[in-house]
Amino acid sequence: MRRSAPLSLSIGFFMLISVFLASNVNAQPEKRGAFIDQVNFIRYLDPNLALQDLKSHKIDIYFFSIPLEVVSDVQNDPNVKVYETTGGFMDLLLNPAPARNATGELNPFSIREVRFAMNYLIDRDFVVNEILKGHGSTRTDPFGVYSPEYLNVIDTVQSFGFRHSPELAQEMIAEALTRAGANKDIGSGKWTYAGRPVTIKILIRQDISYNKSVGEAVASALENLGFNVVRDYGDLNKANTMIYGSDPQDIKWNIYPELWQSSGFAKYSPGTAAQMYAPWSAQMPGNQNPSFWSYKNATLDAITQRISFGNFSSQNERNNLLRAAISEGIQESVRVFVASTLDQYVASRQVIGLINDFGAGIPGRLSLINSRLADNSSTINVGMKEIYVGAWNGIAGFKDRYSVIEAADIGDPATFVNPYTGEVTPVRTPWISIETNGPNGKIPISNNAIIWNSRDQNWTEAVNNNSNGSTATSKVTYDLKYSKWHNGIMMDKGDLLYSYYFGHEWGTNTGPGDKTVDSEYTSQAAQAIKYDKGIRFIANDRVESYIDFWHFDNKEIGGSAAVWAGEPWEITAASERLVTAGKFAFSRTDSTSKGVDWLSLIIPSHANAIKDELQKMKAEHYIPNALRGIVTIQEAEKRYDASINWITHHNNAVIGNGPFYLNSYNPSGGVITLKAFRDPSYPFPLEYWAKYEHPKLASLQNINDIPRFIRIGQPFNMQVQVSIDGKPSNNATVNYYLSNSSGNVAISGIAKQTPGTIGKFTVDLKDNDTQRLSPGPNTIRMFAASPDAYKPDIVSKTIIAIKPRAR
Repeated sequence: MRRSAPLSLSIGFFMLISVFLASNVNAQPEKRGAFIDQVNFIRYLDPNLALQDLKSHKIDIYFFSIPLEVVSDVQNDPNVKVYETTGGFMDLLLNPAPARNATGELNPFSIREVRFAMNYLIDRDFVVNEILKGHGSTRTDPFGVYSPEYLNVIDTVQSFGFRHSPELAQEMIAEALTRAGANKDIGSGKWTYAGRPVTIKILIRQDISYNKSVGEAVASALENLGFNVVRDYGDLNKANTMIYGSDPQDIKWNIYPELWQSSGFAKYSPGTAAQMYAPWSAQMPGNQNPSFWSYKNATLDAITQRISFGNFSSQNERNNLLRAAISEGIQESVRVFVASTLDQYVASRQVIGLINDFGAGIPGRLSLINSRLADNSSTINVGMKEIYVGAWNGIAGFKDRYSVIEAADIGDPATFVNPYTGEVTPVRTPWISIETNGPNGKIPISNNAIIWNSRDQNWTEAVNNNSNGSTATSKVTYDLKYSKWHNGIMMDKGDLLYSYYFGHEWGTNTGPGDKTVDSEYTSQAAQAIKYDKGIRFIANDRVESYIDFWHFDNKEIGGSAAVWAGEPWEITAASERLVTAGKFAFSRTDSTSKGVDWLSLIIPSHANAIKDELQKMKAEHYIPNALRGIVTIQEAEKRYDASINWITHHNNAVIGNGPFYLNSYNPSGGVITLKAFRDPSYPFPLEYWAKYEHPKLASLQNINDIPRFIRIGQPFNMQVQVSIDGKPSNNATVNYYLSNSSGNVAISGIAKQTPGTIGKFTVDLKDNDTQRLSPGPNTIRMFAASPDAYKPDIVSKTIIAIKPRAR
């Protein structure tokens, strides 16, 4: 619920990060923003060719994971540095839509029990050990073991006791299909329904080798169960059209192995359960498009909205909600998680200052701002597997990782998350104060606070707005770090007001005639604006934000109430006019259902359509309703001219406020070029982000000293040694979990620091603790983390539990 723009609910574009200001030792003007002057993103479909060109200094960095089979060789190359990150993962997206009655076919995954059985059919260990060559870990939940959230849900996740058991999967699937009217031919072993083979269509991405191997393995496993499997090969472009852009009930696909890459590392991940499981997030089959069949689950919607919007009264209640969401999501199994990947990125050792975000890796937002070359070259060449696969627009675009990486430094966000602790940190909206009286307390809303009224099409006093009330749960006051937009116009409160307006206007569906509705965006924004209570500008660069949101961590409140803009208001307004006129769509699904282009500000023809619209707006002396009385005609025309001039010179309509601007896009050459924005108004000094170059990680040392045997019903203790940044330290947290032979967590706790020692922690179990273990093999898992770097060092060891001695 980062309310930093109309763009704030989209994954990409201007929800982004950071940047610098610089000082010169002489009396020269300060150099602001990034160290380097230019970044070239260059398409390399073949990672091996990219690696070859990196070694020969044709490129400096490759922002895609290298083939696993070459990792060991590259690690021994003195000219190349390998950066490992844990943010990627794979899952199986299953189509839960029933086939249309007219087709007479059966979609097996429309049956919940069949979807759930996939958890036993997948051989996760094979995927990790053979396909990923050990560069990963098994995964059955949306978070994975390296997320700070994992420790909140580990009991729930492990209670399912998932294991590879094709026999159990076959039994569960056979029972469900038979109940649905399908039959299995004894002779051929094939499933039929209404006299036709039960067919499963799987889209397999062949552009990523290990993803292809996973798809092949799943297809073979389904064939072994008696399904007719149709393998359809493609890439992300094909997936965008077939999987995410079509009506699920057309049954163009039944299963798709998804590949994800995190855009950051978060201490709390309020939206993750919603994104992976809940319909309202518009990330589930159908995407909430009213023209499509869409997956529905009111229970998941209700639970994940409470998590996302702070509708809880304690940390314990919040974590219980999270466990409930994970439990329901796993049982529904529309997404079945397979493995976390340990992705390997490479860069020339000539590149200094890359920041290896625990979630995003070196492609994270801070790297290119902070990086420079040892030979003082002014240009960095970055290899990308693709440079364009989906629309660039900040409303419902930026759905692919390539565009998110490329646009990350074009716009600064209101806040970002620390790459090692995941804590919300202000960027352009530092808070002066965060006021709250707890989850049930209230704060009066100022009489001068306003909120957009979509039905009356005007700003209304927040305290008088229908059903809004005169109080809010929290109030945050922000100083705003304005700078010039890349087109040379200074940001002002008009940009923020229009951003705020857009979220409310497009988050409210007033009925069949309402043109300001997008199926993907509106589904998310409609939930978020329920918690908006109004804003008040104390000055042009200071704002109060009122919100019905509470969190036990005040930083989460500060991040959730932020008011910010990701592009000049005139670009959003022109885009809005084009979309409401039916010429473009903001989202992929609306593009498909309405038969128009998905608006992309980087495509020259789309940018020129925006330029034409700006020229019309200038000729009309147009002032949007949301800015009447706030912006003069002269001010508006100055902005129209600046953006028209930008599009004319750059052939794109991507105008941000970050450390780099989009200079050019060459589709045929496969190059996107960014240039450093050197305007004196830019607020951050050079080296501002250098403090993130080195994380202080915890590590567990003497694991082999953990005893091998434990006697059930008797006390037991053991010690472990913890180091931080290579030195013994008490400044760590060590969580432990003992799982019995069924895989369920039987004992858990936090190890205590051993008095009089440095770096030693003790696990002390009582007799009633060990009584919960099963005779035979049990597993202890320990997670050690530093307060400065929450990525844990994880160790696992088998302990044999033996029965107590006979008396």
